Amino acid sequence: MHNFDFLGGLSLIGAIAVAIILIFQRLKIPPVIGLIFTGILLGPSGIGVVYDKALISTLAELGVILLLFAIGLEFSLDDLKKLKKIVLVGGIVQILVTGLAISCLSYWFMMAIDREISIQAAVFLGFAFSVSSTAICLKILGDRDELALPHGRIALGILIFQDLAVVPLMIGINFLNPHADMPLFQIVKKIGLIMIFSTAIFFGFKLLMPKMVRLIASLHAKEVPVIGALVICFGAAYLTSLAGLSLALGSFIAGMVIASTDESHQISASIDPFREAFTSIFFISVGLLLDVTVINLPFFISIALAVLFVKVVLVAGVSLFLGYPPRVSMLAGMALAQIGEFSFVLAETALKNHVINQEIFQAMLAIIVVTMIVTPAMIALAPKFADQVAPALGFIPLVSKAAPSHGVRPPDSSIICAGEIHAAIVGFGVNGQNVAAVLHATNISYAILEIDRETVKNMRKKGEPIYYGDCTDRKALLRAGVDHARAVVIGVSDAAAVRKSIAVIREINSKAYIIVRARTLDDVAALYRAGADVVVTEKFETSIQIFSLLLNHFTVAPELILEQQEIIRRECEKIFSADGAETVPAR
Repeated sequence: MHNFDFLGGLSLIGAIAVAIILIFQRLKIPPVIGLIFTGILLGPSGIGVVYDKALISTLAELGVILLLFAIGLEFSLDDLKKLKKIVLVGGIVQILVTGLAISCLSYWFMMAIDREISIQAAVFLGFAFSVSSTAICLKILGDRDELALPHGRIALGILIFQDLAVVPLMIGINFLNPHADMPLFQIVKKIGLIMIFSTAIFFGFKLLMPKMVRLIASLHAKEVPVIGALVICFGAAYLTSLAGLSLALGSFIAGMVIASTDESHQISASIDPFREAFTSIFFISVGLLLDVTVINLPFFISIALAVLFVKVVLVAGVSLFLGYPPRVSMLAGMALAQIGEFSFVLAETALKNHVINQEIFQAMLAIIVVTMIVTPAMIALAPKFADQVAPALGFIPLVSKAAPSHGVRPPDSSIICAGEIHAAIVGFGVNGQNVAAVLHATNISYAILEIDRETVKNMRKKGEPIYYGDCTDRKALLRAGVDHARAVVIGVSDAAAVRKSIAVIREINSKAYIIVRARTLDDVAALYRAGADVVVTEKFETSIQIFSLLLNHFTVAPELILEQQEIIRRECEKIFSADGAETVPAR
């Protein structure tokens, strides 16, 4: 008879997790925190009823693999090319600066409290803490639809490099081992073999993965896409692990390769249920690893908060160095402030190699868990905090000098003259480009404000009157002629930034006719309260287009179709403008 005792533990974990999440939802606490709290409650720091940590750790690793595979499906290789500067420059600078800074601070702090620590241990702590949590950060940003925003792309780019950096960091632990004596030749040989094997696997993925996906999609048995998706995901992870790279990185690369195929959505839908289940177990496992006494907890929390502060400042500084505006830099800093799950692996390796002792190991686990727990709240509060802090950063010489150099400040002669019929377009995505095309065709003057430097560079070559800048920055809005624009069209996805932008535009030009795009109906009332004249909802307009096509198919008169469109729009606007009537200024 087989031993299935582990099923009791898994059932208990699931039941407690559901109960805690239900309670946390009533308190408006993110489910991720509930899952981590479940692990703490059932682990050695709580009532200690879950003992099979090896099983939980394995399931958690599967969750990270599936999560990274699903995220990779949302980013093609072309998207990765756009992130190359962030991955290479930003990633390298972030790891080095953060690692060295925390190493120095760790050594100084331990000496200050009369606790002995070796230089090797301090260096290890610095670089182990420089890594952020890919699973938590990308999960939360994905749930908030912020991965495509500038700070989301910064986070993704730096996280990709951090996953790559885990391999050299693991090898570097051999140098820190006081008892090891590994010749330099062996280390160079090991790194060389990893690079050769990794390159071969990557090009193999690029050649074979699309063919495998098309084969799977061509088989009409409904079981095949599910099995095929899991085989591709776990197979890619296993192959990269043979090269010495992380399992999650392999699944992420496989997902990106598949993203360029037409069948990627089918693969994504197949693994979604598995991804959610295993990812939940990962967050629970984070809490299960914690084993500290209540007496030491305030001390560890204080250190964790200090680490969070240091990482926010340093990551924001790296983003500023790359030329991003202060607000975006602060959002990226707060997203990447936590310590990552790969730090657990690094800590276990360092413990086995005698770089750190058991006391430092448990302290590391406590600090890592604390930073993970506060991450959802930090990301949620980041927009408001960034709105307060970003203007103050404008007084720093580094910020004020660096931002324009990357933004390609336009010459004064190109600024639109007052009195000219003029529209300002904020955000140059698909909607912004369509609006610009119509304005150009009708000979109406316009200017564009865009935060993506590559878009600004490419569109300037095409002759577009486009300027680089943040939509919440007063000076950037003035360069786009918002102060005398008759109308402003805002097509930015970040709802918090849009609300802030509307407020700034109203301060500059109270008579401007502001048209705003909203993703969902939930955002409409807040945008009207912020001062928008018209809020166009993507899903709402899609439904209008659908019923218009349907009525047209039934040969309903065009006048009646237009009448129905106006009725629906008027009723929708009436509902939401009434909700925000107290704060919408009369114009």
